[in-house]
Amino acid sequence: MYLTLIVLPLLGSIVSGFFGRKVGVSGAHLITCTSVITTTFLAILAFFEVGFNNIPVTINYIQLGMMVIAVGLSSYNLALFHLVNHAFYKALLFLGAGSVIHAVADNQDFRKYGGLREFLPLTYSVMLIASLSLVAVPFMTGFYSKDFILESAYGQYYLSSTIVYFVATIGAMFTTLYSAKVLYLTFLTNPNGPLVSYKHAHEGDLFLTIPLIILAIFSIFFGYLTKDIFIGLGTGFFVDNSLFIHPSHEIMLDTEFAVPTFFKLLPFVFTVSLSILSVLLSEFLPKLLINFKFSRLGYNIFSFFNQRFYIELFYNKYVTEGVLKLGGQTSKSLDKGSVELLGPTGLEKLFVHLSSKLNELSTGVVTTYALYILIGMLSYLAFLYFNLEFDFLYLFIISLALIATHPNDVVSQKKV
Repeated sequence: MYLTLIVLPLLGSIVSGFFGRKVGVSGAHLITCTSVITTTFLAILAFFEVGFNNIPVTINYIQLGMMVIAVGLSSYNLALFHLVNHAFYKALLFLGAGSVIHAVADNQDFRKYGGLREFLPLTYSVMLIASLSLVAVPFMTGFYSKDFILESAYGQYYLSSTIVYFVATIGAMFTTLYSAKVLYLTFLTNPNGPLVSYKHAHEGDLFLTIPLIILAIFSIFFGYLTKDIFIGLGTGFFVDNSLFIHPSHEIMLDTEFAVPTFFKLLPFVFTVSLSILSVLLSEFLPKLLINFKFSRLGYNIFSFFNQRFYIELFYNKYVTEGVLKLGGQTSKSLDKGSVELLGPTGLEKLFVHLSSKLNELSTGVVTTYALYILIGMLSYLAFLYFNLEFDFLYLFIISLALIATHPNDVVSQKKV
């Protein structure tokens, strides 16, 4: 996020060079649109994730996307506020996930959890607090920054910012759904795992319990206690115009009082209604969900999102496989081919071949030795009296001529 703050004017200059807009404006639009798409796609993918350890990682990326949305809106103090806020409940989710995985003997598929509330009451409580702060339940820490980012997007009253608001709200909806899904399947539903996962399930020691409690307290109260410092009317963050400010930047006061109440409450209404609906469907109509999941349509939908829109399949099949084949052929032709031919292997074969040929010059035939002496004397006289240049080159040519003519000489000696 800090890097995005610094390079925003530079990015705006680069983009304006292609689209002919003012410096910085196009860069802000590009950052906002990219981050909101990333946030929404990751929230949808997280809903179909089954690895318990992957959930906090995905949450981290989603919250980073929310920060970059605020950066694109030129609400830098709001982005910094959300950065600090999300650090507490994100760390709480990471530690809570580690506590659960440790308690169930390193099993990371939360479909094989269930009923852990009785074994891990403290972990359940702190993860519930972290999830409530994550989905921006009012008066939790995440509410004061995440909800304000969505309101700031709508408060600009441009078509692009309105689209950003609704797309980000869809992302917030799926954030609520996967948070409720993780909590329900891990702690509330009937046990689905093997007996060994529950036999030794226990809370962490004091060194894990104390950080969980501290982070839970900050996940509840930090946003309320520090909101005036970061986004209040008297805040001093980024008031020196050291960073680029979008011309249509929404003033915090206008966001607070000019945005209609309906659009302020819309993310919260979706959060509460979808959480209740998902729990009720899982509790009272489980067969409906199971039948839909195992139907052809449900299986295709789950596979499509669980495989990340088949992006990984495309990447592995057409990109990774192609690069590996190209690398193999390159290694075969260079490392195992020309490089070895011109390198140690080729030199070794050359010298072995030359040494064998030179060894064959020793035939034991007197006439052959006389021929060698005659050629040497004639060469010496030619070099001495005719001032021929490139002595070594002529010697090399004569040597090759001797080697080339030697086999015929050997054959004639054998015939004799």
